[in-house]
Amino acid sequence: MKAISEHLYIHGKHCTAYYRRRIPNSLRRAYPSSKTHITLSLHTSDLREAKRRAERENVKVDAEFERIAKELRAQMAQKESRRLQSLSDEQLQGLAQYWVQQVLETDDRTREQGLDDDEFEELGKDLTQQRQDLGRMLSQGQAHRIQPALQSFLFMCGLEVDFTPEAAKRAGRIFLQSVVTALDHRLARQEGQVVPVPPIASPGQSPREVGSSIAPQNKTWEEVFVVWRDYVKDRPKSTAIATQTPWRALEAFAKEFGIHAPAEMTEDTIRGFVSRMSEKGLATVTLNARLDKIKALLRVARSKGVVPHNPAEHIIGLKESTRAKRVARRLPFEQADIQKIFSSDIYNDKQLRSSGQSAEATYWLPLIMYFTGARPEEIAGLAVSDVVCDEQFGWYFNITDRPEPDTDLFESSKELAEKQKGNSRFVKNVMSIRVVPVAPELIRLGFIRYIEFVRQGGNFMLFPELKKDWHGKFCGAFGKFFGRFKKDMLGISNPKKVLYSLRHTFKDFMVAVNLETKMIHRIMGHASGDGVITDGYGKQDIPLEFIVREFKKIKYFEIDAQPWTVGRGMIRVSKGKKLK
Repeated sequence: MKAISEHLYIHGKHCTAYYRRRIPNSLRRAYPSSKTHITLSLHTSDLREAKRRAERENVKVDAEFERIAKELRAQMAQKESRRLQSLSDEQLQGLAQYWVQQVLETDDRTREQGLDDDEFEELGKDLTQQRQDLGRMLSQGQAHRIQPALQSFLFMCGLEVDFTPEAAKRAGRIFLQSVVTALDHRLARQEGQVVPVPPIASPGQSPREVGSSIAPQNKTWEEVFVVWRDYVKDRPKSTAIATQTPWRALEAFAKEFGIHAPAEMTEDTIRGFVSRMSEKGLATVTLNARLDKIKALLRVARSKGVVPHNPAEHIIGLKESTRAKRVARRLPFEQADIQKIFSSDIYNDKQLRSSGQSAEATYWLPLIMYFTGARPEEIAGLAVSDVVCDEQFGWYFNITDRPEPDTDLFESSKELAEKQKGNSRFVKNVMSIRVVPVAPELIRLGFIRYIEFVRQGGNFMLFPELKKDWHGKFCGAFGKFFGRFKKDMLGISNPKKVLYSLRHTFKDFMVAVNLETKMIHRIMGHASGDGVITDGYGKQDIPLEFIVREFKKIKYFEIDAQPWTVGRGMIRVSKGKKLK
């Protein structure tokens, strides 16, 4: 088919017009599995007439999609069983009463059909044997043996209950008593007694309606999020925000379908949310990462008892094609790119700086990334004391966590604590705690002079002008500046080449000189691959001596940067252009 306009195609030697429209992923399960589009012949080859007919079909299909969406929303609200952690005695008694009623109604229907002598005798023997076996089980306190039947009955009632061992024993005893009671009634009928079907609280209720008296969890979306956030003490703000984004999107999606609390969600809710993210064009890796965050949040909430179950537990995301995986998401800078960056007005005799808050970090952040491979936030959050001189092996960066200072300090420590206040930071993970040598080229460019300059100003932070942004990141503002600068002023427009590309460039340098994989992992702050026990030792697993020895093997592209001096002017990069 040849596309003419949206939803309008022509096909065949007579150029017959067709209406063709893709079925949204969220509605696909209402159609045959092989059907992905609605395709209709418009029975004309006149394009003007075809467009009019296509518009009419579009209105019809819109109405059809809306009708199906409403039906699916209704199904989603009713389809799955409710998962709970416990049932009260009153609730169990109500369900037990329903069991007795259903057994006797079935018994009524059997007897109404008529029994011959043999069938009557056989039924009596079966009932007597069951009564003896179950009565013995009840008298011996072996209610656990009835658990499979209890769970099957609860499932029929639209309920799944994760009993504690003690609660399971109590529920089993109540249920076993109802089973024995039903058998007693049937045996009384077998002897000719009149035993009517006992009424339940509201005649005509279905099993699901009987179980619906169980009060749902009432925790709000925000309350459930707070339970997850506070589960880890001092959880980094950036981590909380990264999880809050998909959680709020899920909340908005669920409310479209009349789901106003996390406890009301079903697996269909999560499946629909995954489809919605896919329809919005989210990259596969991003979609799967958001789903994983929701799973983790609900896993904590489930374990804390604030939601009855984790509806995302068994939901899988999207699978990325092998071809897509081979496409690099970030690219290293090539030698020509490096020359453009380090011969720019920041690094030549002009010594210009960002007009934002970055100040001298404008000069040093990219340079340190280039010569160490460290993450931008690891560098931006360095304190002056994190640059250490070892008598034997020279200068190195001590990349480590820095929690907020204790309030209960000796008087001599309070001045330092006051400077440190608000400058706490945590590196990405335990593997990121490490030492990295200061390259001789950094010293040649005046890095030690810069440290003295900062120290003389009485500053605690190595880059005191950098302040935490809303995400709690020191490097946020500079990252935005660098993105505009490299594109608009250096002409490096490839969107896969970003500030982080300096880290990839450094890694390529290490690979080029055949550094051992474990050494590359430690210098980069990655997991070694030897397991969590080895990785848990952090920087102590490889002595500084060995890191310095291997570090000296690295060969960099030569750069034309001039030695550092205090900035002499400002670079202003327009924020009007949106970076692609």
